[in-house]
Amino acid sequence: MALTADEVAARARNAAITIEDGYDVPGGQLYKWPDGSEEAILSRITDTLAAYPQLVTNLGYSWAKDRASYRTYGDAMFQWNVLELLAEVDPRHPNLSGFKPVAARQAINRDFISYAQPGRELHLIFIGRGFMDVLKYFMEMTLNIMDLAPGTHERSAWGPASLQEIRKRHNRDVVEIVNAFLDQAIRVIRGEFPDRHGPIRDRLVAAPNLMWTTYDAVESFIVAHELGHLLERHDVHDATTGKEVSADQAAISLQLARHGTQKEMFGTSLIATMAVSLGGPAFYLLGSLYYLISALEAWIRHKPIEPFIGTLASLKVRWFYYRKYLLDIGSPTLTSPHLIGLYRMVTLCMEGVFATSMWFNLKGVGKPEPFLDEEFVNMLWGDWLDDEIAIPEAPSAE
Repeated sequence: MALTADEVAARARNAAITIEDGYDVPGGQLYKWPDGSEEAILSRITDTLAAYPQLVTNLGYSWAKDRASYRTYGDAMFQWNVLELLAEVDPRHPNLSGFKPVAARQAINRDFISYAQPGRELHLIFIGRGFMDVLKYFMEMTLNIMDLAPGTHERSAWGPASLQEIRKRHNRDVVEIVNAFLDQAIRVIRGEFPDRHGPIRDRLVAAPNLMWTTYDAVESFIVAHELGHLLERHDVHDATTGKEVSADQAAISLQLARHGTQKEMFGTSLIATMAVSLGGPAFYLLGSLYYLISALEAWIRHKPIEPFIGTLASLKVRWFYYRKYLLDIGSPTLTSPHLIGLYRMVTLCMEGVFATSMWFNLKGVGKPEPFLDEEFVNMLWGDWLDDEIAIPEAPSAE
């Protein structure tokens, strides 16, 4: 018997109770949907179900078009991603045999980025609110640095056209902007809901490059990765780098299949294209920054940092196999201009992390030493864009 919207909402809510940690917007603002968003996203979900009826008849998603299924606007956006990712999968595919419907939800949590939770009648995907907030602050920081040199970024694929020149002319301002971002990120990791975000959506759309797609591309890649775990029937309680690589590869396959869905529905496959060419790489880069800042916060509080360092190493391995897999399947979807600007901005923030740790050590023990060994960091970070795997050119977006 098919689940109802109320049943899905209740099961998701009960599961969320066990993982949410009080990281929340004051006054319940999180649960207020943006003006006009409810009709827009539910209409998009309804249209997708109508265009791909097997999502209802074979996979049991009749509840997905009902507002009662969702707690937040983010929930509905994640769910739309799930539906589009599954729409072009052949119903006869063995991984869909007996596959239960998936509810993707936002978790009010800052301790993890995402995870999948299999169930007997309903699978769940949770995306941590903390990481997505840090991503928004990172984008806002980049825009603030770009504002130091307005009108110079028309030829930049991502971020400032000349970060080095901006740093020469406005170094003090750049340092202050980066430190403000790190302060916001640490507050998120500590569970303190930071100040309200600035109106970055309008600023991103106005930016003369691909920055405006980054948030949606990362979000879409994360949903596809967790859906990959469920489709591959992974034991999510026994996490290994091998399973993470397998889920990444499933995410790529789902996004490539999604090209057809988006062409059918909207006449363009830009989101699916960007989820592979930008969303995956941005996730690895920004996820590494997130866990490095988490390690710094733990170090400041004299707590163990080894779990964060292990995650950093795993992300590096996953990034290697991500590119290798794209080359193996002959998909020319990575392009270095998408990544260089993002890589430079993440590197700038990492410099800020180490400068902060050196300041704490100078203050505490009288020596300006970083909290991690420099050679170890270079091993993890130094060759993200220049190792032996060449990055092919990307096709133009339709």
